[in-house]
Amino acid sequence: MNLDRLWQISYNSPTIDILRNSKYGIPMNQSVHLAGLTMLLGVTVILNLRLLGIGMRRFSLPSLSAELWRWAKVGLLAMIVSGFFVFLPDPARYAANRSFQIKMIVLIAAIVYQFTVFKRAVQHEPAENKHSAWIAVCSLILWFGVGWAGRGIAFLG
Repeated sequence: MNLDRLWQISYNSPTIDILRNSKYGIPMNQSVHLAGLTMLLGVTVILNLRLLGIGMRRFSLPSLSAELWRWAKVGLLAMIVSGFFVFLPDPARYAANRSFQIKMIVLIAAIVYQFTVFKRAVQHEPAENKHSAWIAVCSLILWFGVGWAGRGIAFLG
């Protein structure tokens, strides 16, 4: 099945048509998408700042991470599910958008990084890892890159 066929299925779907033509469907869905991004980014910023040794020093990084990690996963799940429904009403336009393509590449890189390198790093105190500053900076660049590329979808094409 080629992509044109998938686009046609999306454009001809009565369910997706309801979302596409509803006055509040897309704005509500995009609100959930941004709320998920905010949750994920909020947790990421808190953990990265702690990894850098800035703030929340009363809490051990492993215990802070254990408390906040589930919120990051909830935010990521909300972002991915709602993002799928942002994409479906006009998939050809999004797929052809260079900022969207960059966002998807950076998103995949950020998720892989978050659940491998970063997750291991926050299970130990920053003093135990000589690379913790680099890990935090890379994490922040990746996640903010996802957000910046997402904003570019509307403005840069």
